[in-house]
Amino acid sequence: MIEQEPSRDGNPQGKGLVPVLDALKALRPFQPEAKSGEQILRDFCLSTLVLSASFDFRAVPGQTYYLYRLTEGWNLSLISPVEWGQRCPGPYVGHCELAIDMTWTLVLAENLGTDGELLDALEAHLAGFIDRVTQAGRLEDALPIYESGLPYQQRMMATALSTSLQTSLLLSGLNGVSGAQLLSQGQGRQFFLGVQSTE
Repeated sequence: MIEQEPSRDGNPQGKGLVPVLDALKALRPFQPEAKSGEQILRDFCLSTLVLSASFDFRAVPGQTYYLYRLTEGWNLSLISPVEWGQRCPGPYVGHCELAIDMTWTLVLAENLGTDGELLDALEAHLAGFIDRVTQAGRLEDALPIYESGLPYQQRMMATALSTSLQTSLLLSGLNGVSGAQLLSQGQGRQFFLGVQSTE
């Protein structure tokens, strides 16, 4: 019987140990820094919104991306609303950028307040985020260290985001602080997304 040499790929999809380690190395946060509790929560909330979007490309820091709302969820695109023109895939939410510390910024579209369904979707994301952070106890326990339900690129980026936020919590002296405690110091819904509460 002839023994076959193990494949370096590790699995038929080509995402074995070596490629996964290379991907994680490429997504290693660069220069995570001390941040206020409010900034950490904001980065966490906005980053999880972006990472819940569908996309199949490797995002890189410094590149501008565009977030849209589709019937079935969120979509992150390299194509701006102007470039889409009449073929725009859905309501435009805003433009995003991946920072070198692997957190995401999001600048909301100016006319966002006129789309009730889009505002409801953002409120639903925020409510889910608040529930996750409140239920976790320590904020570290709420971080998306490994989210098996996410596609590969988003899962890798969520792991990098968790590493970045854990480092920021440590540098800020906030490690071990409960998510509920940090939330109580914020400004509610306006604080996260700039969306007026409908309550």
